[in-house]
Amino acid sequence: MTNAKLFTAIYIPYTPFQNEVLKPKNARKFKFKLEESERLETTLYRFVYSKNEKQIICFYIVDDWEDPYRYLFVENNELYDEFTSQFGVAGVQGGYWEFGMDTYLDTDSPEIIFEKLNKAINSGYNEDTPMPICHIYGQDMWHGDAFIVANRTALEEMRNAIDIALKYGEIRATLSPSDNEGYDLFISCVEDKFDWDLVGMPYHDHEFFEKPKVPVKAFRKYKIKK
Repeated sequence: MTNAKLFTAIYIPYTPFQNEVLKPKNARKFKFKLEESERLETTLYRFVYSKNEKQIICFYIVDDWEDPYRYLFVENNELYDEFTSQFGVAGVQGGYWEFGMDTYLDTDSPEIIFEKLNKAINSGYNEDTPMPICHIYGQDMWHGDAFIVANRTALEEMRNAIDIALKYGEIRATLSPSDNEGYDLFISCVEDKFDWDLVGMPYHDHEFFEKPKVPVKAFRKYKIKK
């Protein structure tokens, strides 16, 4: 595993961009200070913000200046939730649109960063690609069987996600059950010495077990909600 930083994309089509600086509508409320600003490519900017002596890095990338397809890839650290809350979108949980384009960056090369972020943006599904349908049925109790029923698209998404988790430690894949209500599958590659008591057992037969708890302690980069 590497020391790469995890970046999560948010969609900010209506955030003003003036004099090469973003103007979030709730900036005064959250009071982040812009420490660094750099134009890496024609449509790629790097910003470093700070608050309470902590920093957060983000990359602003524009697919086309004439279209609203503008994304901000934000470092997924302890400031992530507060920082992204500046970009409010009414009726959306968390105050912003979040897309399944999580990307690890372990380089300072503008060319490689631009290539990776563009790849993340353009890796979405098109009309010729079936939706990634996946049902996951966990164990009800000891020795109970578990099942994964998925189409090929979903299995390939899971395979790619597992490869990323093996390299970087954590990742999530965006899948959907057959009712098309999408969900995120979080994957963590823990060390052999990991204390499994921190996450509890996954059994879900309520007659014998309490409701399984979210395995918060298995994730470090993702700030999993309980």
